Amino acid sequence: MRKKAVYYEDARGRRPIEEFIEKFDDKTKGKILARIEYLAEYWHEIRRPYVDKIEGALYELRVDFAWNTVRIIYAYAFKDYIILLHGFRKKTDKIKQGDKAIARNRLADFEKRYTRGEIWLK
Repeated sequence: MRKKAVYYEDARGRRPIEEFIEKFDDKTKGKILARIEYLAEYWHEIRRPYVDKIEGALYELRVDFAWNTVRIIYAYAFKDYIILLHGFRKKTDKIKQGDKAIARNRLADFEKRYTRGEIWLK
């Protein structure tokens, strides 16, 4: 049972996760996108070291390279969706509170705008 991974989009139409991924070179970008596809396909089976629960509704998708560690914070929405909320390069063992706060705020914004009928998932 595949889920659809969608980028969080703010009220102005900006997709910060998509912008974050686009900044990488083609090889890195390809690996990140492949890992997102893997998550969408195998979400019910995937475990550490590829994903981990952070707190509450937030999870992290881990993409590791020899020179780079990338994290995408996401949440499950409804039955068929994964909302990609925030991306960052991880440089320490723990996720910074600021990165968690960004993801929590974006999830709250998504839920509020969805409830008001401002967001439609295809």
